[in-house]
Amino acid sequence: MRNPRSLLWTCCRIIIGAAFWITSKLLYSVKINGLEYDTGASRTYLAIAHKRDLDPIVMILALLSHRGWRGWAGDIHFGLRSDAFSTGYLAHLLPHPEWLSHLLHPISIGPILRGLGAHPLEHLHIRPVEEWVRELLQIEGDVRAGDVLAPNLIQDLAATTKEQLQQIEERQLSTLLSWRYHRILCRYCGAEVFIGPARRRAELRVLRTVKGQLTDLAACLWQGASLYGAPEGRLSPNGSLSPITAVLHRILRTGPPDTRIVPIYINYDFMTTKRMHIFIDLAPAIEYAPNLHPQELDARLHKAWLQSAHFTCTQLASGFLLQANRTGNLSFTLDDLARLLELLAKALVAEGRHVDPRLLRSRDARRLATGYLAYAEYHGLVRRIKYHTWLPTISEAVIHVGPGKVGYDQMPLTYAWNDLQGMLSLEPLTQSQLM
Repeated sequence: MRNPRSLLWTCCRIIIGAAFWITSKLLYSVKINGLEYDTGASRTYLAIAHKRDLDPIVMILALLSHRGWRGWAGDIHFGLRSDAFSTGYLAHLLPHPEWLSHLLHPISIGPILRGLGAHPLEHLHIRPVEEWVRELLQIEGDVRAGDVLAPNLIQDLAATTKEQLQQIEERQLSTLLSWRYHRILCRYCGAEVFIGPARRRAELRVLRTVKGQLTDLAACLWQGASLYGAPEGRLSPNGSLSPITAVLHRILRTGPPDTRIVPIYINYDFMTTKRMHIFIDLAPAIEYAPNLHPQELDARLHKAWLQSAHFTCTQLASGFLLQANRTGNLSFTLDDLARLLELLAKALVAEGRHVDPRLLRSRDARRLATGYLAYAEYHGLVRRIKYHTWLPTISEAVIHVGPGKVGYDQMPLTYAWNDLQGMLSLEPLTQSQLM
């Protein structure tokens, strides 16, 4: 029965991969560069710089197709955030419209993900409140909410539902899993949702779970499979690269000594009213990664990500907009922006960096600038003062988002600026020369 079962899951991967491909083609333009750096060798860790939940979806078909039948048959395993395997994940992923989120909430895609080669990977400190509650119910049983939940969480639940604090405290914990409390339960936080011994027991359970999950992932490498995951351990909250977590190093310590890492950087040209372009860039493999000191490996991985990445209109135009706002050169024309984008792109190419090739052509650069300004006007970042002439209307701020959240929707300009600063950190040209 083993071979028929394997064939069944291979067919499922092909069907789901085709669905992802069709969806991506309809919604986005995806450009993949450097796919040859993934030689298909076993014991490879495909390491993505994690920006959005969309990252695995836009990459999966190309990756599996590139590896041929072995890829479709399960040669690549995926390390995914553990809440993706639980009931309620689809509702967390698609909070709007609320009626759709409500319909999706009872659905669990965990069995499908496991069959497709995905492995849950718990975060030590960040998971939805709903996950903490479900786990406690499963292990310790149904208890009085006031005996285990933190007072600030009870206050939030009461404020959202207009109930009295005492009513929440007297409820059995299981009753809080109803939809009326969903707005609070979908928040990401740590074991501080609990108090007293319940909190300590929850922390110990998560620690044991993570150790077991890392052992499973290392075992995949020993068996000759490859892993696809995010060494940063979370989405980028503000556009900057996050530090590499200890999870990667723990997998490498217990995995094969010849494990190689292929860096993958995914960049989104998202500040546009036109079709969003996505650039996926693979870099040369870091061979025998477990033999490197963790700090050296982290530095090499960050450098490989940034050196392979493509600059887009989103980043370069955002840099121009913020710089114009800061220097007092307020008004500018569409031609000013388009001309500068083309000049910056050519300067970066001369320094050996990668750019969206459309930025190198005057007509295309103007089209990109037009789409960017339409987006910026819609989000209140610029104001048209006359035909093809614009004025920045920026109030700069630091991105502050809750645990597990990202800021590209709330503050797209700052998010793009932070991304640009990280990419320019490897650039010989100074920021003033480019801006």
